[in-house]
Amino acid sequence: MILNRKCIVGFALLTAFCFSLSSARAAEPWKGNTVARPVEAVLMSGLSIYGNEAAFGVLTGGAYLLKDRHFVGEIDNRVWAEVLLGPAFFSTTNSTLTGFQYSAHARWDVNYNEIWTAYAIAGLSGYQLPDRLGGSFTVHPRVALGVKYQTKSALLLRGEVSAEFIGAGVALNF
Repeated sequence: MILNRKCIVGFALLTAFCFSLSSARAAEPWKGNTVARPVEAVLMSGLSIYGNEAAFGVLTGGAYLLKDRHFVGEIDNRVWAEVLLGPAFFSTTNSTLTGFQYSAHARWDVNYNEIWTAYAIAGLSGYQLPDRLGGSFTVHPRVALGVKYQTKSALLLRGEVSAEFIGAGVALNF
């Protein structure tokens, strides 16, 4: 649990540092008018966490734009429906210890400028656990914080922290 808190605090400090380094191209940060394509494909890897067990996880999925611009006030923000799923390798020596992780959630993006976007996730997540961990199908709430960096193309670099997954990856808008 202490490791999770340290990771969350470190991620928050890294995000704040990255935002401070970037130059705001909008007249005022958070109040720009960035353009978003309606579909996003995602590939992320990192640490999948289930109780006291940790695993290498790979999540892939997609997002669909539900509400473009001005979900809240005059800031540049959007709401997405997103689904992520993939394997969680609890052991590399025994294939019976491979589980399956999934997440179905809403994602709220708040754009700092054309380059940086902070986001929050709320929804459901869970595992199909391997036999050693009970072999059950779990469902629990998921809340996460993350940040995205827009490259000059449609490629985004993305990282996020939640109680069940800490990872980074890429996203592609189309």
